[in-house]
Amino acid sequence: MGLRQMTGPMSSKKRSTSQPAAYDCETAALLRAVMLPLFHGAKTWAELIEVMRKRGYGLAFRDGAFCVTERGSGKRLCGLNFLGLSMEDLVNRLGRPCVLAHHGDWADGDLLSHPPTRSPLH
Repeated sequence: MGLRQMTGPMSSKKRSTSQPAAYDCETAALLRAVMLPLFHGAKTWAELIEVMRKRGYGLAFRDGAFCVTERGSGKRLCGLNFLGLSMEDLVNRLGRPCVLAHHGDWADGDLLSHPPTRSPLH
């Protein structure tokens, strides 16, 4: 039985940003070798976000799933499962992340290194 192409109301642009990572084994091993030390070495979300930013990567939620993105384009590179990580472990170690939600119903958002501050009312 062959695989059928996904059809429906979701745009192809949205589908391409939320699909699981599909890399050859060498690329997958290299990506894990680059990413895992960054995740394991960070002590806070701010530190992780900064080290990822310096290397041209971002952290975001796409369709409700936490993923690594290309910083310039926002294109999804891989998710936590691909890296062998879990959100539960990251939250236990780094605390809860601060997420800036995007408008719409896709459950997308970007991680902020620091929570936004509110100006005091006068």
